[in-house]
Amino acid sequence: MKDEHANIHTADTPEVIAPELPAEKPGLPSVAPDKDRSSRPGTRYRFRFSPLTRAVLAAGLALCIAAIALTTWQFADFLRSGELSSLLEWLKFALLYCVSGALCVIIVAMFVRSEYILTNESLTLAFGFIRSKYPLRTIYSVHLFKGANKLVVYFEDAKSKYMAIVIKDTLYETFVKDLLSRSERIAFSFSTAEEEEEFKKKK
Repeated sequence: MKDEHANIHTADTPEVIAPELPAEKPGLPSVAPDKDRSSRPGTRYRFRFSPLTRAVLAAGLALCIAAIALTTWQFADFLRSGELSSLLEWLKFALLYCVSGALCVIIVAMFVRSEYILTNESLTLAFGFIRSKYPLRTIYSVHLFKGANKLVVYFEDAKSKYMAIVIKDTLYETFVKDLLSRSERIAFSFSTAEEEEEFKKKK
């Protein structure tokens, strides 16, 4: 929330009380509101997976492919056996193909379609086939934790409600400028590594 001294307090969210960004702070986003937003297209920012998450997803994809290959080998044996009247066997192979194929498609979709979509009306997190949409009118502020190298969006409906923006850190400034240009209501703040360390000591 903003207090009477125009400070943005984020103590109930990730670990810092951050001063509001001065109007002419060099090297940080300074964005004039876009007066004609109606024709602006949406912008996409790729979700950044951690190396561990990538490894887990890759292992899951490899297991799905191996399961499909094994099922195919067993199905070929079943066809060669000539016992094609067994309904249970047909159902078993159909179920194995469906489950393995569905998991494979879900994992591939997570790799290919995990992104943030920023429009004039909302910020959408697309995680594979799952989408979560957050109207821009519900976003209170965006805060850059320079020490932790994290970008966080805060929402108005609850002081403790926030969402980390997991993209390449080289895109943080571009994302902030894009977000602020689409809504005049959203405030921007930042904290240095020293401020974050000092706040941790006080907790």
